[in-house]
Amino acid sequence: MKLPALASSLVICLGLGSWCVAADVRGEASGAELDRRVSQLIEQLGADEFAVRQRAQEQLLKIGFDAFDLLCEAEHNDDPEIAVQAGYLVRTIRVDWTTPEDPRAIQSILGDYEAQANERRLIRIKQLAELPANQGLPWLCRLVRFEASPVLSKHAALAIMGQKLPPGGATWDERVATITGHMARSRRPAAAWLLSYVQAHDDPAVALAAWNELIQSEQRLLLTHPQDTSGGIVTELLLGKVALLDRLGRAEDTDGVLREMVLCERGDPQSLGKLIDRLAQRKAWDLIDEVAARFAATIDLDAMLLYTLCEAHRMRGNDDLAEKTAEKALKLSGDNPVEHFQVATQLLERGLTEWSDRELSHVIALGPMASPAAIRSRLLLSDSLHDRLRDREAAERIKELMDAIDGDPNVQQQVKLLLQQNDKSVDFLRARMFFYFACAAGEEGKVDEHRSYLDKAIEQEPADLDVIIALHRLRDETPERRQRIAALIKSVVDACREQMEDSPDDPVYYNELAWLVANTEGDVDEAIRLSHKSVELVRAEAASDSDFKRLGQYLDTLAHCYFAKQDYVTAVKYQTEAAKLDPHTRAIGRQLEVFRAALAAEQSAQATSKE
Repeated sequence: MKLPALASSLVICLGLGSWCVAADVRGEASGAELDRRVSQLIEQLGADEFAVRQRAQEQLLKIGFDAFDLLCEAEHNDDPEIAVQAGYLVRTIRVDWTTPEDPRAIQSILGDYEAQANERRLIRIKQLAELPANQGLPWLCRLVRFEASPVLSKHAALAIMGQKLPPGGATWDERVATITGHMARSRRPAAAWLLSYVQAHDDPAVALAAWNELIQSEQRLLLTHPQDTSGGIVTELLLGKVALLDRLGRAEDTDGVLREMVLCERGDPQSLGKLIDRLAQRKAWDLIDEVAARFAATIDLDAMLLYTLCEAHRMRGNDDLAEKTAEKALKLSGDNPVEHFQVATQLLERGLTEWSDRELSHVIALGPMASPAAIRSRLLLSDSLHDRLRDREAAERIKELMDAIDGDPNVQQQVKLLLQQNDKSVDFLRARMFFYFACAAGEEGKVDEHRSYLDKAIEQEPADLDVIIALHRLRDETPERRQRIAALIKSVVDACREQMEDSPDDPVYYNELAWLVANTEGDVDEAIRLSHKSVELVRAEAASDSDFKRLGQYLDTLAHCYFAKQDYVTAVKYQTEAAKLDPHTRAIGRQLEVFRAALAAEQSAQATSKE
């Protein structure tokens, strides 16, 4: 898209650690001299003469991002004319956040950043922070410095501080160099946070004093200019202080900080839930009681907040109170199956399976069997049970539905309609039932029953990947059966290739081919390449927690591909990222342990061979 002449003159081009400004304005000026020049121009924005104001505005636009920090400060100038004009200039100065030389993942995340609303920009910040090996750090630093919204600038800084520290001194030194290189001249509050974060690594005692001042400043800002911060941001800073106190061995001083967190809470359901979780992690039970009492009116009307309290009570060892609170949460939605299903879905996303089982079972009990909510609940419960290796229960939940389908045309029609939304059929569902029965038989050591159920499943759905993989893993198979299984694998691989040609931007078929090959036979290098492609496509579109969970599942495939290639280091790397993005799918966590064990065995063997 070609920008109009005026707009294009305002675009400032950012490189990895430098940016271009108008040479005739900047000249040899740097550091303090340039800041003095910018300050003078900002003062001229409030001049009585129109020509002076106009010339100052033009000069500041030419200076661009070298003026950005002082312009942000000037938005709060006592002179309303200066404040208004500074705000206009901050919004007007724009940036190409990426260049063609940047990694593809960065380009996918930030390519249209400037066109997004703040809510979507916050999602992009999260995406950058989730990139492996802190790949997004330089671009997060740019957002801290140059994002027009002070709130988003602060969220970018919090995202940096929340990243897992890379192991090894050299890697930390590189991280420090990146942060300090970008923040050295910045006057934004979030930049000061990052510099204190760096200092805390080597000198937490000195950093604590600076951190206290930063927190107090943000608390004052929350009172005077609440649009530039939030209670959640202050809470995150207070959590940083708690971490510093822990490092200094001053655990006795954390109670006061936790109480400050409680005082900052304004009762938003989302932030309230996070606060209860954090207090529970610190075992601050008295403060949880205080929060529960203070915000009782809000909590008693929100099932998820009640279940969050349930978990806190359970962690505290108060099972009776946890049960009473769970009963209250279950009753909150009455006999509304849709609300119960929605709550169950959120509980599953948080890994609270005990309570999600109860909500889903309640919807099933409400009935009737043909109710869409009851059908969805039965299927979701079955999948959840399978993930927890409770396969016979999972199979029975589907069998109840299949029996109803065979005896009631109305149930059959409703199930068909729901399955068609995901391009599935009743045959697929029946295959799932047989597959779960097969898994249960395998866990019980019933080899013949295991094989028989797999045969029944593949008859219903010849393209079911899980069934094909399970068949491939059977031992002592005849050559004829081996040949049949190989033909099934080839058929699915060929079908995936056709779908990739027809829909090159759909990640599903890249992932399915990679998953099948990684777990059976075929070209592992091709599987790795296609899996990387699917991950790139999903990562580029990730915009919600469910999308990040999906990304975790695609990374699980990639890890399996590297495991099949016996590259255990890379398998562990990607499976670790998958588990981070999707921590509550237990199959991913179990497989991470398998990959780690393989890596440990390999390293042990290598060490032994050197002796």
